[in-house]
Amino acid sequence: MSESVPRLSIGLAVRNGKGWVENCIESIIRQDFEDFELIVSDNASDDGVTETIATYARVDRRIRLNVNPFNVGVIENMNRVLRLARGTFFRWVSADDWLEPGCLSTCVKTLEDRSDAIGLTTGFTIYSPEGAVRWEDYRGEFPSSGDAARRFERMLWFYHAGDAKYDPIYGMYRRSRLLETRMLRRSEQTDWLICAELALAGPIIHIPDRLANRTQKPRRGLDRVAFRRRLDPTCSEELRTWPSRTYRDLRDIVGSATLTEDQVRRCEMALRRFWAKETIRAGRAQLSDSRHLLLRRLRGNQGRFVSSTPVGQD
Repeated sequence: MSESVPRLSIGLAVRNGKGWVENCIESIIRQDFEDFELIVSDNASDDGVTETIATYARVDRRIRLNVNPFNVGVIENMNRVLRLARGTFFRWVSADDWLEPGCLSTCVKTLEDRSDAIGLTTGFTIYSPEGAVRWEDYRGEFPSSGDAARRFERMLWFYHAGDAKYDPIYGMYRRSRLLETRMLRRSEQTDWLICAELALAGPIIHIPDRLANRTQKPRRGLDRVAFRRRLDPTCSEELRTWPSRTYRDLRDIVGSATLTEDQVRRCEMALRRFWAKETIRAGRAQLSDSRHLLLRRLRGNQGRFVSSTPVGQD
């Protein structure tokens, strides 16, 4: 392994991942590809996971541990591991995810063989916390075209195509190209924005083999306020996002890219289609979340009513 500049940097932003992070780290250090650094940024955890990671770092010098003195939120912590990285290639990994054997060597070799590509994604398997398993073997078009407008259109299409088709935020990219973006910005849709920016920057090739595993929490009844606080605990309401804001952010990304007039026109057409789909999706999600929150409150009220009834009385 190169002591100074590893070929690959892996960024793990974690907060309170004890019981999960061990499997993630083990899946990385057991890879047949060894020329990497694993940068772990612990976000003021209080469940003992910091000591667990420190133990790994003492044994394996490829693991670099950064400990934040206070909770900076998911967005800043993910940006932090990118800024600390030194490798030619970079990928994020989540504390409750893990990699299949041979994942890193396959991805690095493929990217090295494709100098025109800025990044690479793979197939993946989704696990629920209860153990349900699902995946989708999608064989359609990915954002790998030589035409920037076509890549942008395909990336936007994936945002409403189902969560098992594509997972670009956890792909592997050339670190230099990631640093040329605005990185993860202050938005609930921060992953959509950076991935759209990357699609305009260059081809993102795809390996259909399922080389990664993701643990995904259910989105139904998601508490959006709590979600925004996870992203940024100090300025969470500034992240509040609605379809028109996402549209404007994506349009600004198009305006900052080097495109021909025809490419700009096609990007704008793709944005209008995206806005229509996102408006419908956001409305349905808000309705679903409201229903679940109402049901949760009703169950809570019923529990309080039952517990306040004296034993032995109707």
